[in-house]
Amino acid sequence: MYLNIGIDVSKNKHDVCILNENGEQIGKFMKLTNTKTSLNKFLEQIKIISEKHDAKIRIGLEATGIYWYSLFSKISEDHKISIYNPAQIHAFAKVNVRGSKTDKIDAKTIANMLRFGNAPQTDYSDKQRLELREYVRFYLKLTSKKTNLKKRFRRNLHLVFPGYDQVFKNVFTRTSKEILSQSPTPDDILEMGEAKLFELMKKASKNQIDKEKARELIAKAEDTIPSGILKESSLFELQIMLDLIENIEKHTDSLEKRIFAIWENVKDKHYIQTIPGISEFRAAMIWAEIGDIENFKHPDQIVAFAGLDPKVRKSANKEVIGGPNKRGSSTLRWALGWAVQESKNINPVIAPYFKKKIDEGKHYNTARCAASKKLIRIIWSVEKNKKPFQIPSNLQSS
Repeated sequence: MYLNIGIDVSKNKHDVCILNENGEQIGKFMKLTNTKTSLNKFLEQIKIISEKHDAKIRIGLEATGIYWYSLFSKISEDHKISIYNPAQIHAFAKVNVRGSKTDKIDAKTIANMLRFGNAPQTDYSDKQRLELREYVRFYLKLTSKKTNLKKRFRRNLHLVFPGYDQVFKNVFTRTSKEILSQSPTPDDILEMGEAKLFELMKKASKNQIDKEKARELIAKAEDTIPSGILKESSLFELQIMLDLIENIEKHTDSLEKRIFAIWENVKDKHYIQTIPGISEFRAAMIWAEIGDIENFKHPDQIVAFAGLDPKVRKSANKEVIGGPNKRGSSTLRWALGWAVQESKNINPVIAPYFKKKIDEGKHYNTARCAASKKLIRIIWSVEKNKKPFQIPSNLQSS
């Protein structure tokens, strides 16, 4: 016999419901807070109840944001815990035709989910992988912020110095950033003069730039027409954004080192990085999201986990299949998408497959999505078989 204990998690307090195997509630709903006193009292109470009913304890938690981590860390020291995605709970709760939703009802729903079928076997004991996943996700957030900052930087630069990006195609090189930090306007450049400007450029580029570049920038400064509108605010923002971009780059460099440090410790047990087109960094990203391949009995489960399975809408006798539902891991989708970008050029399986989709008239993004699914199957195969990538015999040249 089992005691099925459902815990609905929120930020500062958690609702608890206990059901027996017949679905009958044992006692009243309980409240649990993020304190040692409250948790110890809860653990003592469920121990007394389990002994009274001669029943084993099984506990289910809702994975709400980060708020379940502390609870899981402590309770899992003594009990096995099943972690449920809020979407799973929502789908299961639809059997309640009344459509009610409260924290108490959610706790009861989780307890009922424990009663029916097999609970999801999610392993959160690998703290190293969880640390890696957190680093990867934060890295992508910072990278996204940097991308947005660079877009606004280019916009402001065009107001302050139209045509600057015609001289420096990449305005974020070390030399360009040094010029813009000291002399961001055409007037500043003209006041500095060709000789001083060239010295500045030589020093910043470590003698990797010729005098013609300085002359080109002087000529552009003489002929351009800067905006007289939003000049002061644009200049002010430019300097702030330069600092922000530089700081973000320092932090992403630091994150990369931490990501590689963890990956170096575990990569010998994995084979994702042996697949042509998947770099060590992307392999670390993919493993951080997927985790133990044994959790996936079929590659289609990873496709669904990545949110690459299609949207399906049914109405009467009509079925409409749309694009990817994007309900899974956005980090995994991102890593796979960029891995395909490289794989379509060098991977002996993905390259012809991607070309075939394009030749069939598929949209570029549709072809990339299809190639991502194909790549997932390769990843699943090498990890499941614990063998490096090998070119299929039918694709090997004779």
